[in-house]
Amino acid sequence: MSTPAPNLTPRQKARELAFQFLYRFDRDPGEELSPGQIEAEFKKHSEHFGEFQHSFDFALRLIQTCLRELRAIDTAIASHAANWKMERLGAIEKAFLRIGTAELLYFKDVPASVTLNEIIELSKSFGEEDTPLFLNGILDPISKLPEASSGKIPSDS
Repeated sequence: MSTPAPNLTPRQKARELAFQFLYRFDRDPGEELSPGQIEAEFKKHSEHFGEFQHSFDFALRLIQTCLRELRAIDTAIASHAANWKMERLGAIEKAFLRIGTAELLYFKDVPASVTLNEIIELSKSFGEEDTPLFLNGILDPISKLPEASSGKIPSDS
């Protein structure tokens, strides 16, 4: 994995923190955590990286949504990942796909184009050379699902 880019916006940093936490969660699932335990674990994680509250809140919202809606998120990913089973996906790709799908399906305050761009850009710092293209190939069709576009604020473009 590469090192993350400096000078990230609060939401970019939040996505990075959520990615790191979900990557760790996937690599070491352990026992299922309650929402309170997730928040406590994530607070320790973000304090370790010295993050500020404005990144923490959005990141925690991403993490909680990913874990709460994990089955629906993984189903959406699996249905758009031609010839790939969730078990075959790498932990890096899986974490990015889960964050992106959570934003696309459950975060009506974030335009789909922003989600796609931010996940693709962040994956360039952590994934392999072909990771951005792979993620885009799955997330773009998810962004066009009726449940992803219903009530979504429009993009500026």
